[in-house]
Amino acid sequence: MRPSWIQCLFTVLLTCSVGLKMSYAQKKIDPIIPDAEKRKVIRAQHLYNEFRIAKGEEILKDLCRTHSFIPYYHEALVQMQRQVLRQIPEATEQVKQYQTPMPGTDKANQISDSLDIDQDSVKTTRKAKQQEVEWDGFDTGVRKVDIKKKEVMDVEAEGVITEAVVTIDSTLFKEEPLLQSDENGFEVIIPTKDKSLKKELKGISELNEIPYQRYLDDFIQNCRRATLQVAYADSASRYLREFLVDTLSPDVWVSDQAFAMYQNALEAWADGAENVAMTTLQNTLSTAPNYYSANILLGDMAYHRGIDSLAFVNYIAAALLQKNRPEPYERMYKLHYRKGKYEDAAAAMIQAISRYPQQNYFTALGTMVQKGGKVFQSQWIRREVYPLSFRANYFEISVDEHSPWWFYQMADQDVRMYADSAGLLQPNIRTSERYLEVYAWNKMLDSTAKDTFRFARAMREAGFLDCYTLITCFHQDLYEQYHDLTVREPQKVKDYFYLLINWDDRKFDKIRKKYFPETKPKK
Repeated sequence: MRPSWIQCLFTVLLTCSVGLKMSYAQKKIDPIIPDAEKRKVIRAQHLYNEFRIAKGEEILKDLCRTHSFIPYYHEALVQMQRQVLRQIPEATEQVKQYQTPMPGTDKANQISDSLDIDQDSVKTTRKAKQQEVEWDGFDTGVRKVDIKKKEVMDVEAEGVITEAVVTIDSTLFKEEPLLQSDENGFEVIIPTKDKSLKKELKGISELNEIPYQRYLDDFIQNCRRATLQVAYADSASRYLREFLVDTLSPDVWVSDQAFAMYQNALEAWADGAENVAMTTLQNTLSTAPNYYSANILLGDMAYHRGIDSLAFVNYIAAALLQKNRPEPYERMYKLHYRKGKYEDAAAAMIQAISRYPQQNYFTALGTMVQKGGKVFQSQWIRREVYPLSFRANYFEISVDEHSPWWFYQMADQDVRMYADSAGLLQPNIRTSERYLEVYAWNKMLDSTAKDTFRFARAMREAGFLDCYTLITCFHQDLYEQYHDLTVREPQKVKDYFYLLINWDDRKFDKIRKKYFPETKPKK
């Protein structure tokens, strides 16, 4: 089976480190995390490593509830859940592999879906790796694969934080367990005193018993909650895109021959034959020029070797092939950054945000703006409720009439009959707004004190309330509305970012002083 687009895309990101050892989120919150709470996170990690997954999650979920506005705990939870999701299919496959009956038996359909493993005997097994969670916080960056080691690693990139990764250490069994057939014709392990093996088998059993879809649903909910409550839930933001937006492979049409050449290039690079690897990829693209992952990979290899012109050409080709994916622009950001072209780097990151506004992209944009001597603030605010949606007839979080968000939620009653499931409003007599989110914000602003949501009010007067609510205050539930806006009005999006970046300039004095009269004049 061919790997998914995510596997192909992140198989190799051969980029050089340009900075941060920790993500922006960790820098922001590390000083305020009490030692007692850090010990709880470490305890949760140990429970995961002992395959007591539910107990580990219970600790992290309690920390998320108690400290709902601190990204540290949200990130720890979703990172660890992502690792479990990666392991469940492998465990299930290995269990099935060794549940195949021996010839001459008639009990093939009587196999239990779960394993019963105790300290004295093991009913079935797989040839497996020990997988332990080691979480060092937010050592994030562009993900790559060290092909020689065959494991996922991180490359640090200033401002570009694609994922706060929980790393997995793998230790192979030192020797093959002995197998024999039981009375029913099934392969069983001869009882052993090898504690590491027993632990491994117990882990397989625990993972195999987790319902994948139910666990995935819980994971998605935790990612949604994290991005609702904190501005720097970098991992959660990227996971939502991975599982809910970019779900189809861009290279599903690629021929077996082109795919084999792509794999040969990876192997050549792993063996240190960099020229051979790049030549192989160029030959691949000569026969399959629309191979998105091959364009990205060749760009990465060229970037790694300092051939910036070739890297740029391939990143542009990838961007043209997949117009809704941000990765080519993220790569161009790094390319411009390395050359000291900070304005071009900022422009590339704005293009990436226009494809998907991952929370870490705003951090990267701020880094570039600061290089130009300006102070950038995204103006993100925390929401009390999830975005309105007509996919369900109830609110996941309800607020009382004392909250300004009560007026936001009441907008649901006004235009429900005019909205589709994406939140796009059909022409109607009540409003000329195209987006349900913007209509609800307008109602909230009209019904609350003028000293609340001041930046939103300023953006409404400037004509950018749609950009503010759908881009700066983006939530995954708003994706369809956000995508409609960025595709329909790309120039308006650029103008909005120009305003954000230059908000302290004199040209915006009038509107800024109207809503922020306490602002000190610029020297």
